[in-house]
Amino acid sequence: MSPSEVDVLEARRLYKSTGAIPARMLRSNIYRAWERSHLQGANSQALQAEKLSILDTERLIEQKQTLIQVAAPYIRMLSQAAGTDRHAVMLGDSEAIVLDVVGDKQTVQGPEPFPGPGSLLSEAVAGANGIGTPLAEADYIEIISAEHFIEGFHPFTCQGIPLRDDKQEIIGVLSISLRRADARQRLKEILLCASHGIEAELLIAHLEKDVRRVLESNPNEYQPLEELRQDIIQAHQAARLKMEVISRMVAVNRLDYAIQLLRQAEQSIQIFRRRAEIWRNLASFEIGTFQPVCLTANISDLVDLLSTEAVIRQVQIITEWYEPITVVADPRSLLRQLLRYFWQAFDCAGKGGIVKVVVKVIPHTEIAQVSFIVNSGLNLSPSTPTSQIFYLPITKIKDEQ
Repeated sequence: MSPSEVDVLEARRLYKSTGAIPARMLRSNIYRAWERSHLQGANSQALQAEKLSILDTERLIEQKQTLIQVAAPYIRMLSQAAGTDRHAVMLGDSEAIVLDVVGDKQTVQGPEPFPGPGSLLSEAVAGANGIGTPLAEADYIEIISAEHFIEGFHPFTCQGIPLRDDKQEIIGVLSISLRRADARQRLKEILLCASHGIEAELLIAHLEKDVRRVLESNPNEYQPLEELRQDIIQAHQAARLKMEVISRMVAVNRLDYAIQLLRQAEQSIQIFRRRAEIWRNLASFEIGTFQPVCLTANISDLVDLLSTEAVIRQVQIITEWYEPITVVADPRSLLRQLLRYFWQAFDCAGKGGIVKVVVKVIPHTEIAQVSFIVNSGLNLSPSTPTSQIFYLPITKIKDEQ
């Protein structure tokens, strides 16, 4: 037994005998969880069974159907990665009510099954636990055996992380509980990656709505956005497939290769989220306010977003500037303007062509010049490039600093 485990057991003994929670013997987030649990009336001896009626549970599950369906494949992957170990993977809503639970038969359906759909696992009724505490802390939390406020959860080590929507508001929580404490580390990274995957899937659902809206309003102008959206979604599907492979490898202890793949999947999801954010700005009808915008960073983002399209068209993109340049513009309008220039340049360049984007500040002015210079690959002389130029007012970066 480690010194920290001895401290936790001693903290529990003192709490049971005196009602005081010794902060120095607990990790800070566990101390906060115990304090909240105590103040809200949780009973450390037993779970206070609070559960929705069957009818209310059915209504809640119907209301949360999108989240449940999106999370289902990731819950299955986590359960698959746990293998034959005793475990339960749980999905909860933002009020700590269980929406779904998957695990081995004994844990989920045995004589003392884990709380099922409709069960309330807030800290007020279930103490520090893998559902209620991540919601209360608004962060990833691990609770190791006796760190649970209620003794009935002590055989398990639980990890949980809140799920957020595209506005960063918490909409639910994903957790995994394991009997074997030594198995928690190999599943932690999958849990974190799965939470990112679920959030990315929810973002896809928003993208679907956006693309329908813009295509219905002006299909000619926004058809390229549909192609970009497809690229983004394919990138995310590739990341999900990697996670599927990872979960199988972890289950059979092929950990080294699985960790490498997991990092790739994590990177893919982060790239997806960044590209999806750019896509949503491109697809937005909203007109923003004029403000300082890093022009060169926006061009770099678009070059990244258009990389697949450039490969398909066999067009090479070259960028040239000597320092970051900030202009004053409406960020969404600027992105759409740049996208149109890129698309026109691709059409002019054709197969084997080159699109060069040059950004510079015109000396002795406060004007930035953006040039799209095209060398066509359509059997035209490379010595006669065509170009489109536009200008934007700049801010002086030094003044901003």
